[in-house]
Amino acid sequence: MRGPRSRRIKRRDRNPEEKRPRTAFTSDQLARLKKEFDENKYLTEKRRQDLAKELGLNESQIKIWFQNKRAKIKKSTGQKTGLAAHLMAQGLYNHSTVPVDEDDPYLC
Repeated sequence: MRGPRSRRIKRRDRNPEEKRPRTAFTSDQLARLKKEFDENKYLTEKRRQDLAKELGLNESQIKIWFQNKRAKIKKSTGQKTGLAAHLMAQGLYNHSTVPVDEDDPYLC
């Protein structure tokens, strides 16, 4: 188990061929993760540790699954919070999906 101050290898120092393969969760693991997510969108460190032991996964896999699930929901609902909402209010946020007019003379 890594503590918050442990040294990690920087990406530029890693060999790209040594990339960790994508985790293939079992249907039982996914069902358990979804059930936990429905009960609480954020995990405490203790809950993450317990869930990792229960499912035979490491804590990072649990953490990333929850982050990805929250991001997927946020993206699908179109919610913009924090900095994005502030920038939108000022007319500075430009990460929205906008239809493109192909006849626009300003497009290259």
